[in-house]
Amino acid sequence: MAKNNGKFTLFLMLCMLVFAVCFIIGMDKCEYAAKQVNFTDKHNMSTARQIVSDRAQNTSKSVKVNGGKIELLCLMYHNIVGNNQKQGDYEVRVNMLEQDFAEIKKLGYTCVNRKKLLEVVDNKKYGKYAMITFDDGFYGVYKYVPKLLEKYDMSCIVSVVGEFMDKQDKIEYKTRCSYMNTNEVKELAKNPRVEIAQHSYDYHHIKNGRKGVKIKNGETSDKYIQTFKSDTQKLTDKLKSIGVKTKTYCYPYGEYCKESESVLKNLKYQMTMTCNEHLNYVKGRESLYLLGRLNRSANCQNINNLIAKACNKK
Repeated sequence: MAKNNGKFTLFLMLCMLVFAVCFIIGMDKCEYAAKQVNFTDKHNMSTARQIVSDRAQNTSKSVKVNGGKIELLCLMYHNIVGNNQKQGDYEVRVNMLEQDFAEIKKLGYTCVNRKKLLEVVDNKKYGKYAMITFDDGFYGVYKYVPKLLEKYDMSCIVSVVGEFMDKQDKIEYKTRCSYMNTNEVKELAKNPRVEIAQHSYDYHHIKNGRKGVKIKNGETSDKYIQTFKSDTQKLTDKLKSIGVKTKTYCYPYGEYCKESESVLKNLKYQMTMTCNEHLNYVKGRESLYLLGRLNRSANCQNINNLIAKACNKK
């Protein structure tokens, strides 16, 4: 009996030992599982927070971009000169132009030409866009601008005056204020980043009671339309002879009239530009007529100030 009791006691101790080992192992597994659950929960929570944050940011961006507006900033330059040359209201040094290009990118504007802008409008790609224009066809544009367009992945519109081109064809030397001759316009037009636009053939004057292309006091609509259409066709033919077709008209001095708009629309021009200094909010193709532009003067050191002024901000 004593032997049996000893065996029973030994058996009982072995059972207790096994139970204790299982209990300890079980606790370890439970603790491990708990840690895993805790880690998973924390990880999921972190992921969820990130997703919410991302969605919030995306929503914020969506509201800004898809707020139903196409903002178009049109900058109007004239001559571009070397960094050691005089600049002013209508002349900007190369380094200032480069600073502008960098700042336009920094401000979140996407540079567009006429074709890209039409795509933006037709597909309602809301956002902030910039259009770079150079009036009069100065030689400095031909000399300095293409490299910067390539460097900053931008495009531009260069409006030329037929009379200036013809006069430059007869001059062999170049000065700071020279214009492009016909061959230089032809060469520049081959650059896919450049669009050549009309700036009139012989209307870049203030004379005989007319400023730019605007109808004169006392001039009949019929006579004006005939005169303006003839001038436009003359430059069209000249540019066509060097393989250039134009669909954009930049008004000399920003002067225009309802008759000039009627003529250009009948000639299938897709865009006209003024010198009215304001930002543009484009709603459709019809909004691409009489676009406002900001004159980039070297007297305004920071392009942000120029844009703020157009927005009537202090």
